[in-house]
Amino acid sequence: MEMKSSAIEGSPTTVLLDLDGELDASNYLDVIERVRQLYAAGARRLIINLSDLKFLSSSGLVSLHSAALIMRGEEPPSPELGWSAFHAIASDVEQGFEACCKLVNPQGRVRKTLEMTGFNTFLEIFDDTASAARSFSAV
Repeated sequence: MEMKSSAIEGSPTTVLLDLDGELDASNYLDVIERVRQLYAAGARRLIINLSDLKFLSSSGLVSLHSAALIMRGEEPPSPELGWSAFHAIASDVEQGFEACCKLVNPQGRVRKTLEMTGFNTFLEIFDDTASAARSFSAV
């Protein structure tokens, strides 16, 4: 999987993270580490572009949840704890939309995975980056 990040023009604390390929057990920790680096560099809002993501596994869901927690300033549960990470996800999904992290344009199987797991009620999904960026100022 490839990742690239860029600042959103006009909002120095908002970053776009583009994911391309498959997000699974082989690379989900890389996503978490990249988000940690972005937060350490001053990012406080994250837009994750899923337009080119072809597959999202349960490990990928853990990385998306961890990204939201990091942007909140919280430490995510250790992925080594297995089911504990999924219990934390379930708890957050029940609480509604996350304010610091948004998703853009998931396609096909990725969108279906987000819907089947309830992630679409935790991480708000937008059709384009501009709409996602504007949503932060509405909060």
